[in-house]
Amino acid sequence: MATVTNLKQDVTEWRCGAAPLTAMMTVKIWLRGPGVSMIGKPTINFTKVDLNGKPYQALRQNAGTWLLDDLYRNPGPIQYNGQGANLKTVTLSIQDQDYIGRIQELWAYLEKVKKMVQPGCPEEVLKAALSSMSSVIEVLSDMSAPACRGITPY
Repeated sequence: MATVTNLKQDVTEWRCGAAPLTAMMTVKIWLRGPGVSMIGKPTINFTKVDLNGKPYQALRQNAGTWLLDDLYRNPGPIQYNGQGANLKTVTLSIQDQDYIGRIQELWAYLEKVKKMVQPGCPEEVLKAALSSMSSVIEVLSDMSAPACRGITPY
């Protein structure tokens, strides 16, 4: 899957990125009876709807109004300027409102990692944690680099 960011900037400022679809996939194992070999079927991971989350609660609160009235927001394809240039979907707008909540969620994950990776933990757990954390640091460092923030380093 390809992405392009900084589209409001000059073409020379655009940043291209990509993620292989296989990185978003897992292989589900299907057994076809006792003693038969396993069959793997690749599938794209799905995300379940959080029924206690803010976007779903907003849907429940407004469902009656949205059913009867012509209220919708669809940013559609990329808009460079004009009325729809800065629109986001309602779901993304609601999720972005909880910035501090997401930071607290990150801290909770880091605490879980601290508890799992302590002296005496299995070697595989330590290797997985080191590999994952080094990847996270590398990605965050790249995102924090001056070029990503639109600042020329020289």
